[in-house]
Amino acid sequence: MINGLQLTIPGEEVRRLLEERMDDHRQRADWWRREQARTPEEQTEDEPLMPEHICENEAERHEWRVAVLEFIRDRIESAEIYRLGEADLQFGELLPEKPGWLEQVEYEERTSVGFHLERLSKKVGEVLPRELAIAARHVRCDESRTAKGAEGDHSSAATASGTTTSPP
Repeated sequence: MINGLQLTIPGEEVRRLLEERMDDHRQRADWWRREQARTPEEQTEDEPLMPEHICENEAERHEWRVAVLEFIRDRIESAEIYRLGEADLQFGELLPEKPGWLEQVEYEERTSVGFHLERLSKKVGEVLPRELAIAARHVRCDESRTAKGAEGDHSSAATASGTTTSPP
């Protein structure tokens, strides 16, 4: 009996799939480097300039993935048979690429929670500063009354005992 879904793939095929992904990442890194080198004169309404740091980060990310996949590929024995699970397939990027629209939907799902929390915190921040300021004033007033009351209690107790203390 086999536990879970495991794919049996010959080592040569694993190496080929890794090479394909490495080529994809090289092409993407090159695209981001070209994008980074674009000048304002090359900008159009349909193709605006991307911020330089984004282009650099994306190019570096793709170059890093090439290095990771190359490291894996160099350790795959062509003559062996590999049994791979879901995590192996994802880490090695061995599954076919998702369509762009599906990637976008999943990105929006992942980021929508954070986006909604950010919007909620902004709304709370707009409403609460007034309430927080009022509450803080009440706390300061209460502390001030308590301090005056304690000071009054101390001086009246000292007077009753016939002793007085002077500040140092």
